[in-house]
Amino acid sequence: MSFIIFLTAFIISAVVVPPIRLLANNKGAVALPGKRHLHTKPTPKFGGIAIALAVLLISPFIFTIDKVIASYLVSSALMLILGIIDDVKGTGWKLKLIISIIATSIFIFGSGIWIKTLGNLFGTGEIYLGIWGIPFTCFAVFGIINAINLIDGLNGLACGVSAIAFIAFAAFGYMDGNHTVFYLSLINMGATMGLLKYNYPDAKIFMGDSGSLFIGYSLSVLAILLTQGNRTIDPMVPVIVLGIPIFDTVRVMIFRAINKKHPFSADKTHLHYLMMRSGTPAISVVKTIWLLSCIMSLLAFLLHSYEGWFMLLVFIDVAIVMGIFIENLRALKTIKKQNTLNIFT
Repeated sequence: MSFIIFLTAFIISAVVVPPIRLLANNKGAVALPGKRHLHTKPTPKFGGIAIALAVLLISPFIFTIDKVIASYLVSSALMLILGIIDDVKGTGWKLKLIISIIATSIFIFGSGIWIKTLGNLFGTGEIYLGIWGIPFTCFAVFGIINAINLIDGLNGLACGVSAIAFIAFAAFGYMDGNHTVFYLSLINMGATMGLLKYNYPDAKIFMGDSGSLFIGYSLSVLAILLTQGNRTIDPMVPVIVLGIPIFDTVRVMIFRAINKKHPFSADKTHLHYLMMRSGTPAISVVKTIWLLSCIMSLLAFLLHSYEGWFMLLVFIDVAIVMGIFIENLRALKTIKKQNTLNIFT
């Protein structure tokens, strides 16, 4: 049954990609080379529509449409629509924030579920947010959406990282007896991997904002459903699973703030850009970040039975190691520049 659900989502997503490519070309949803883009030929976007169609079409046949599923389907469809508009016309971060809050509010008030506890995050006992968890949930969801959106910079990168996270969430859902998380994760995983077939290594289509917003939102909802209510999964577990995009986004935002840049301004300071500028081929960068994401998911499994404060401590240690790795990338880039100058002088 589980494999059939995954396979059905995969097939639907893969089958609808060719007509969606034509639709993207007709509507002008095409990513052109140049500026911050690393691709060399015009490439249609709208790949997220294939993912969303698979999820939205299959879910009503798998689940009883209760308030949780209904709230997710309606709110995720809203994020898809926003992504489609962005792929065609472009939208600013303010509109994305507003629609994200609206979509999250639909889910919160429709399902009655939000981040009410952070677990024993600092070793002083359970941290209950109560009603303050509602704005915190809106902030957290937008943060994850933004993290997936920002890591979508190389062929297959965001697709692969997201698929790995969906696999991890499915496993945790199965372990916890959470059938909603288990099956929703399987559907999203199959749909994402169906697109990956066309997105890596040579991209025939990009998932675009229609994909990154839909996937980021779905991952957020799954994390909430996995860790809130009658839970045995600590809220730190999804943070570790999504550790690579979360770390990269937080790091970039901090440095933008230090340099007095707008936190949502576009630049090339993300991990995948730094790795490429250090001389690592794009395909190796993608595989390396996929591997790091797998390691983070494995780490989440190894630590899931520990208290939240211990997982947070380990996560901070991993972030420090990642920071050192990134600084070494910067140093390597500087050395290569100096060597190039020496050759010509």
